[in-house]
Amino acid sequence: MIELAVAGASGRVGRRTLELAAGDGRFAITAALTDVGCPSCGSTVRVGEQELTIADRLGTSCEVLIDFTIASGTMAWLDVCKRFGIPMVIGATGHDEDQLGEICEAARIIPIVKAVNFSVGMQMVQELAGRLAKELGDDYDIEVVETHHRHKIDAPSGTALAIVDEIVNTTGKSRDKDVIFGRQGKTGQRPKGQIGVHAVRLGETISQHEVRFCGQGETITLGHVVDSRDTFAAGALRAAAWIVNQKPGLYSLRDVIG
Repeated sequence: MIELAVAGASGRVGRRTLELAAGDGRFAITAALTDVGCPSCGSTVRVGEQELTIADRLGTSCEVLIDFTIASGTMAWLDVCKRFGIPMVIGATGHDEDQLGEICEAARIIPIVKAVNFSVGMQMVQELAGRLAKELGDDYDIEVVETHHRHKIDAPSGTALAIVDEIVNTTGKSRDKDVIFGRQGKTGQRPKGQIGVHAVRLGETISQHEVRFCGQGETITLGHVVDSRDTFAAGALRAAAWIVNQKPGLYSLRDVIG
């Protein structure tokens, strides 16, 4: 069995990752982790037949680490994984350019799967969004709308940005020049080829994304709704089982899916 540590164990997705792993014969859970300074550090969590103490240090052996903390937590666990040569699955979001650079550098030393969304279905939505944008061209306006729970700390979501990046990479556009995040005031007429991105925060909504393509007399809508955090947990476990056999490098969920 693969010795597994999960960082972000006190969070909702991290907890479900532990619970699903407990019933998955591929894994043996060795650590439930959190980021330094988290109030949950030192508390216990029961997962299956195990009672684990949530820690901010890795004091046991581990063959793969799944990170569902926050951006700063990722960097702390990234250092640990580099030091001990532990493959890493990163599901946290909100990393800035410097942090993304550090992750890329670490991938020279250890294998890393990084995805802003571990839903297999969302990978298909991203790919379709890029294909549609390329085929439809600038005669179709594009708007991306994402909705998440009130507790989410970054906006727009990493998934929305991944959709935008797929579109701009496929069409030759630029995130800096062709993408607008929200609108306010007298914005004037919508420029041709502009991509709009909007973030909504409501209650306990897990994850909803829509990509709308609107042309003359018609609208095409790609939609994706996550009803359970098990979707993300299952995707991360799939990545964890895959990454332990890979060489150092930065991989995506699409690499895992094959």
